[in-house]
Amino acid sequence: MLLLFFLMSSAVALVVHEPPPPQPRTRTVPVEGWSSIRLHQFDASNTDTFQMRYYYNSEFAATNNVVIFVGGEWAISPGWVAGGLAHELAEALEAGLFYTEHRYYGQTRPTNDTRSTELRFLTVDQALADLAQFIQYIRSDRFDGGRFSGGKVSLVGCSYAGSMATWMRLGYPHLVTAAFSDSGPLLAQEDFPEYLEVITDALLSQGSEECVASVAEAIEKAVKMLADERSAQVSEMFNTCSPINGSNPLDVSTFFWFGITETFAYLVQYATPGDIPAACDVITDIRESDPLRRLATWVRSQPWTQPCIESRYERQVAYHTNTSYDSVMRLWTYQTCVEFGWYQTTSSDRQPFLSTVPLEYFHRMCKDFFGDYFDEGVLRRGIERSNLLWGGRRHQPDGVIAVAGGLDPWMPMGPLPEHGTPLAPVHLVPGVSHCRAIRSTGDSETEELERAKRAVLRGMQDLVEGRPPYSGSTKTTTMTIVVITALLTLIVVD
Repeated sequence: MLLLFFLMSSAVALVVHEPPPPQPRTRTVPVEGWSSIRLHQFDASNTDTFQMRYYYNSEFAATNNVVIFVGGEWAISPGWVAGGLAHELAEALEAGLFYTEHRYYGQTRPTNDTRSTELRFLTVDQALADLAQFIQYIRSDRFDGGRFSGGKVSLVGCSYAGSMATWMRLGYPHLVTAAFSDSGPLLAQEDFPEYLEVITDALLSQGSEECVASVAEAIEKAVKMLADERSAQVSEMFNTCSPINGSNPLDVSTFFWFGITETFAYLVQYATPGDIPAACDVITDIRESDPLRRLATWVRSQPWTQPCIESRYERQVAYHTNTSYDSVMRLWTYQTCVEFGWYQTTSSDRQPFLSTVPLEYFHRMCKDFFGDYFDEGVLRRGIERSNLLWGGRRHQPDGVIAVAGGLDPWMPMGPLPEHGTPLAPVHLVPGVSHCRAIRSTGDSETEELERAKRAVLRGMQDLVEGRPPYSGSTKTTTMTIVVITALLTLIVVD
């Protein structure tokens, strides 16, 4: 998913990284382990297996409880079993703490390469079944003398991994007692123009109307210059790796996506206090009269546009058709093409980037990266299947606590408080963005975020200990729970 902490690599393509690990608080050195996992989880006649990597911290394991920090579309490292909210939850539950790596990402490599035929096993339901098999393993006598046998399992995840935590509770309630999802999208959707709408709202609320107006003016000027053979000037201003071919729509969209809209995506999706106002200060600096030059000055200063912006679509195709495991974004792009969509287009009128990155650009990308078979029909059937299997936004399974950031561009695809229930609360934290609640308490940019983290910790403990995940005088009778459960079964996909 174009979800977690990206950096520009050699100006060729985007590379996925895990969330920066929190400040370590552990007194125990986490251990790396490997677990044998079935390649095809839904074909008992297929006996092929692969080795899934995980990290394990036994620091607090005084009971048979288990906390698993779920890995997403990135390579895992020991940091997330050494600190963060999952680490605090493990301490509160006296649980063993694990961090699992998603199939195909990092060092967990089920196949020799990533040819399209080999990627057929890269789906979220296969990955969820991997987690189920891993849970069975660590709760068996084969792991550490059976110390977690019969224990209750809690999951923690953010972004796509938060989606997985929610769906594990939905699909495997006999294995997972409680789940916490931070910024996890639940509704698969082909066109995702809301992403740039939230970015616009963030620029307005934390920047200014002048900031958004200046961006719009700059984009309009860039479009005109690329159309009337002044591409070389735009290329020089933005430091592209080669001159932009203004007559090639694919190159133009590549420039605007990789160079402009994704740069704003990184700004807002991972914003910390002061980041957005600082960007708008440059974008509206009256010492430079040309809005396009002001925009270019800010874009060039960002680390993810270094050493230059790659605007050649053919270079993006070359990178993403590399079938070695080095091409990490090839893997996530495949999942978007067959399961989720989530294409951050400029199809909305409520954003300043005009129509520079249309949905057709991503349709072409799927076919050029993976073959003509992966067309719009495959994409739409995959999206329909995902929402049928997992219920979209409206079916928030009980035993799941969710947090959404008010300035998170992914917020429109995830649950909001109105989608929650007493057995599955959703906390909306204003003014913060993506995956801010998985970090430790005491490491919060707002009081609202700190309160949400503490509510999550209390709620997860309540779930594990058999209480509804809320506090106060409100009571839920057995009959109320039955009625709520019955109503949930009737809810249709959003």
